[in-house]
Amino acid sequence: MQPRVTDVERVKKQVRKLAAGKVLWGDASEACLELGRLECCQVRVAAGYGQMSTEPQLIPYDQFIWILDGHADIYDATGTETRISQGESTVLYGGEAYRLVFPQLSLYLLVEPEGDA
Repeated sequence: MQPRVTDVERVKKQVRKLAAGKVLWGDASEACLELGRLECCQVRVAAGYGQMSTEPQLIPYDQFIWILDGHADIYDATGTETRISQGESTVLYGGEAYRLVFPQLSLYLLVEPEGDA
């Protein structure tokens, strides 16, 4: 049986809708839809808006982030900022602390070890 192909534009619209309610009230928001699992990894499309935390948060495992729409500002524990925009990706290394800020509603693909969502 062939793997099912997901309509990415439909998934992106669903994720935007999930995040929209909080965004309209001016709150930071993050919403995810799981796409599936691949070789012990969990793959999700996520929407982010605003500052996800005030201080860098420790992540236990590596995470791959690929920006689909918009951009993200990523701050490490030293305060160094890295901006990634649409079409760009980065790896957040497990055992390190990061703070994510989405200045506008942004969509991204998130890949991380299975079961650590």
